[in-house]
Amino acid sequence: MPIAETGQLDQTISIVIPGKTQTDEFGDNVSRQDEVVYEKLYAMQRSKKSDDVGEDLATLKTQAQFVIRHRQRQEKLITTDMILQHWRQVDDQKIQVAEYQIDDFNQDTQYREWDVIICHIVPEV
Repeated sequence: MPIAETGQLDQTISIVIPGKTQTDEFGDNVSRQDEVVYEKLYAMQRSKKSDDVGEDLATLKTQAQFVIRHRQRQEKLITTDMILQHWRQVDDQKIQVAEYQIDDFNQDTQYREWDVIICHIVPEV
């Protein structure tokens, strides 16, 4: 049974390399200039079962897995120094749901159909 079907890719994500955070004259973080690796990928968010995490149920709230189409060899490799941005479309606006630090990227080297991005949520500052 395949990990996903094309119709299940109903989430929108971006992959970026985080840039330096700019601060204003008061020392507050103002903005961050990210380098966009993949501007828009369709993904399926997959959650872990409570049986998989054992007694550490807090990880259910912070960890996530996103299934995407297999990245070809000529495309840029997704690495752990990148950040995944999860988006949602509301009316005509694109709203960021969450930002995740990428922990691992599992490529489907056998069937070359679906890759899995394993990540954890970045707490808001």
